[in-house]
Amino acid sequence: MRFYLTLAAFLLSASAWSQTNSESLDTIPTIPMDLDLVLQSNSYYLAYKDSLSKLVNQNQQNATKKKKMIPNPYLFRIFAPGTVYNSALAHNMSIVNGLNLSTSTLPSLGSTTDQQLMLDEVMSEQLDLAYIQMPQLFSSTQPQLMNTSKLRSDLEQQVKEEVNIAEETAPLVLPDVDIQDIAPEVKRPNFWTLKGNGSLQFTQNYFSDNWYKGGEKNYTMLSMLTLEANYNNKRRLQWNNKMEAQLGFQTSENTEPKFRATSNLLRFTSNLGVKAIGNWNYSAQLQLESQPYMSFDNKGENVTADFLSPLYIRSSIGMDYDIKLKRISGKLHLAPLSWVVTYVDREALISRHGIREGHNSKHEWGPNVDLNFTYKIIDNISWQSRLYWFSNLELTRIEWENTFNFTINRYLSSKLYLYPRFDDSSTKYKAGEDHTGTYWMFKEWVSLGLSYDF
Repeated sequence: MRFYLTLAAFLLSASAWSQTNSESLDTIPTIPMDLDLVLQSNSYYLAYKDSLSKLVNQNQQNATKKKKMIPNPYLFRIFAPGTVYNSALAHNMSIVNGLNLSTSTLPSLGSTTDQQLMLDEVMSEQLDLAYIQMPQLFSSTQPQLMNTSKLRSDLEQQVKEEVNIAEETAPLVLPDVDIQDIAPEVKRPNFWTLKGNGSLQFTQNYFSDNWYKGGEKNYTMLSMLTLEANYNNKRRLQWNNKMEAQLGFQTSENTEPKFRATSNLLRFTSNLGVKAIGNWNYSAQLQLESQPYMSFDNKGENVTADFLSPLYIRSSIGMDYDIKLKRISGKLHLAPLSWVVTYVDREALISRHGIREGHNSKHEWGPNVDLNFTYKIIDNISWQSRLYWFSNLELTRIEWENTFNFTINRYLSSKLYLYPRFDDSSTKYKAGEDHTGTYWMFKEWVSLGLSYDF
């Protein structure tokens, strides 16, 4: 079958070549009438002719759509005029340029991995059969075909690349340097991390004198400042220091004093840790807490707190666990042994904090748990929390501070502060005559204003 297909290709190509190139290849024979009739009745010939017609139509459609078809040079011998090719004869004798293919390192003609080599083998076999059975179809040789003007001979020439060389640059002249005059600069790693946050919020209320519900004009200001200086040598030692300050005021027209403290905190925490295993550290912690401004009761008659009244000094020894999650970071301090000193400078406030008469301080020993973490709920909302627990096996103190930060932009933010507290060492609060006393306390505020991280 392959013989008839190849033979039909030669006949079609010879006829087409003789019609279009008669001036250069006059020796190409035409197809005899009786042979043409035989081919017309051959099914292989008709199928091959139909395939060529479809190929021509597809090529015309691609030309209309401006699509390029890359020709396959290995098919040249099928569509060229009948020619005796050296490669076909060499294939028949298994010799290429005097090289025996059976002993060479070239791929054998029976290779099934090189598609182009398999195609060349099939064409060479059919050409060999055609040379023997129908020699009258071949009137030219390969050298004669190569000498015609229809083939390009410049494809075998080596392409020379043209390199555009930039303009010649000035030669680089290195200065003479005396190595002995250069002093090496040694930079030590900086294990300190400094950061902070400051915020300032304002609230204003105004009522006219004849307002139908009445009211009192007031202004509210709340300022917060947090500073941190942390040391970590990335090996065994950590030293974290944190300063927190809160100061808020509210003005009043009808009561004294005119300025009342609504938020009043001054706290310093220092924690020294030594690497143990994993996220655990041996640690020692010291915390000082007081308030910078006086606070008054609701009537504004009695002072409820002042600077160093009270002053809490908390020291503890235990273990720390570093919390490092995707959205949660913080530290858990577990201290089986802690020492808490409560100092009150004002004599009138001594009994308020459970200190014996005639003394200004009290000392308490017991276990202590201190949890500090920050939970980034979403990109613009975060939750900062501090949970403190202490007990001397007789009295218990629990503090839970929660600050929800709502970031509007780089400079504007809103804060929600919730602070429940339990302390059975202080004086009970009585809401009324018919209510029992309780040691639970609660504080809350909401603010909107300026905020800046540094």
